[in-house]
Amino acid sequence: MPATGGGRRPEHRRHRSPLRLLSLLVPRDERAPRLGADRAVRLPHHVELDRARLSRLAREQTRREIEWAPRRGKISDRNGAPLAVTQDVDSIFADPSAFATLKEREAAASALARALRRDRADLLRRISQENRRFVWIQRRADEAQAARVAKLGIDGIELVKEPKRFYPQRELAGHLLGFVGDEGGQEGLERELDPSLRGKGASLPALRDARGAVVLEQGAPDPAALAGASVTLSIDTAIQLAAERELARAVSASHASGGFAVVIDVESGEILALASNPTFDANKPGRDPMRWRNRAVQDQLEPGSTIKSFVLAAALDRGAISLDQSFYCENGVWAHNGHRIHDTHKVQWATPVTVLSESSNICAAKIGEAVGKEKLVAALRAFGFGERTGIGLPGEGKGSVPDPARMPAIALDTISYGQGMSATGIQTAMAMAAIASGGTLLEPILVKEIVGPDGTVLVHRERKEIRRVLRPETALVLTGMLVEVVDKGTGSKARIAGVKVAGKTGTAQKVDPVRGGYGAGRLASFLGFVPADAPKLTVLVAVDEPEGDVFGGSVAAPAFAAIASESLRQLGFAPARPRDPLAARAKVSVRPAVARTRIAASTPGPDQAVVPDLIGLSGSSAAQKLRDSALEAEVRGSGRTVAQSPPAGVFVQRGARVLVTLAQVQ
Repeated sequence: MPATGGGRRPEHRRHRSPLRLLSLLVPRDERAPRLGADRAVRLPHHVELDRARLSRLAREQTRREIEWAPRRGKISDRNGAPLAVTQDVDSIFADPSAFATLKEREAAASALARALRRDRADLLRRISQENRRFVWIQRRADEAQAARVAKLGIDGIELVKEPKRFYPQRELAGHLLGFVGDEGGQEGLERELDPSLRGKGASLPALRDARGAVVLEQGAPDPAALAGASVTLSIDTAIQLAAERELARAVSASHASGGFAVVIDVESGEILALASNPTFDANKPGRDPMRWRNRAVQDQLEPGSTIKSFVLAAALDRGAISLDQSFYCENGVWAHNGHRIHDTHKVQWATPVTVLSESSNICAAKIGEAVGKEKLVAALRAFGFGERTGIGLPGEGKGSVPDPARMPAIALDTISYGQGMSATGIQTAMAMAAIASGGTLLEPILVKEIVGPDGTVLVHRERKEIRRVLRPETALVLTGMLVEVVDKGTGSKARIAGVKVAGKTGTAQKVDPVRGGYGAGRLASFLGFVPADAPKLTVLVAVDEPEGDVFGGSVAAPAFAAIASESLRQLGFAPARPRDPLAARAKVSVRPAVARTRIAASTPGPDQAVVPDLIGLSGSSAAQKLRDSALEAEVRGSGRTVAQSPPAGVFVQRGARVLVTLAQVQ
């Protein structure tokens, strides 16, 4: 019976099995012999050959090559919370040869245009390619679109399952994860780890029976042979959420153009959060590459006054200055080397501690001169400035540090307060983590582990020391100076109740890319670590081009305090109580059961609660169980609980929030 535009096919013909079709039926060979009466006399001589050829043509009409699509590996946070998963969705294709007349094609195009809300002319063009047996109509359609097309039942329009990348946390860590296109990973870790994640497809011979069903000749491939590797990150979803939330508040409150935040585990170098603003949903990334850029890794900006921490560290470590030495800060203006250097407020005489707490540009320049060009540049390079950290994200900037052999005299002064050089956020944060760790620069860890589909561990990363940049005693002295910045200086808004905070404010002028020279834009930042007496976390917050009050101590320091405080809480640190090495310093482990065993030996205090085990519960059940434990739930996703932060067994303050991540469990 001839096909018509509105005719319905049997149900098994309208929706294919989860396969990708590489090629459909091979057209009949037009050169096949036509045996007329004038050749009948020779039939007996050729009957065997003709029978063999006709049999081959019949097989060609029913044989297909079926490609089993690869399944991209999963990306999870340190606690197993899913950040990127692969699900099967419907794609829609057409067999243009199924439409016998123009009227049938037009009717099909009109129906598809209504169902898909697409341009009718484009759809008509696609299904009018009479020489084609296969054209895509829409790849990876959503459920509603697929249902509407299936309901049409148009002969020649079919659905097939294809894998689609899905990001259950939506905007969370979008700049870090990146996204996937038809050709593989496009940005972020999806791009950087594409060879490991993408898996391998398989092409298999198949036959099409008389009813149109596809039958595999050799059976389905082993799913493990198609799967990509699974990746575990150092990121903590709860800390990442806090970093993105507080950064967004700071950007919004200051009417800034954007910003970034970094949270680092001081002891291991693991990245617990890496946030950029504005955010984007990796499920719908849009078309603006500037929105995709990871500001903390790719932006190379002058660091401003945060660099003074490292200048003073170099001066003290090399004996160029002493702690009790006084410097004259020229009452706010210094004419030197043919230029005028300014402070934001007048400072007269200052020791190194006061230079840092008052953030004097003039005295920082004098300390830089005491160190000397070669030694200061060497010290900054030792801290990691001017070289990529190797974090493992595409487009990482390396920043720039001047060549001392070519530096004019004024350049030594300007780099001493963070001008005339550039750095990325991740460089600056890792450098401060080196001070916090006692003087050792570590390699940042973002990807903790990559495991193949057969369970083989392909990559496993542990703490890696790059080099020692300071003597431990110098790092301890610097820590005390940075505490003064927060307690008595420009960083007062970074204070956290019950926690000693060490840090430095920064307010950097931005170069105008069009006119050259410095423009009106500023980068406001705060860089520090907590707790200062037993460093656990290094945090950097930078707000780009704020309006009004543009200083780092006003714009970025409050966000630093909020992120650092919540991060400590998520890690089980109780600031108001004496530090318990089991509870207060418990780390969130990749294996939550280990953390539960370690912590269970202690007894919670009267104002503390024990986080219950929520894995496998529905969202409502998890929320109720947390309420029963005097805790609040912050639920993300739908389905059943697949991850929680903090993990079960950790002691937290009563009334604290617990992040509950839900996902559909097959």
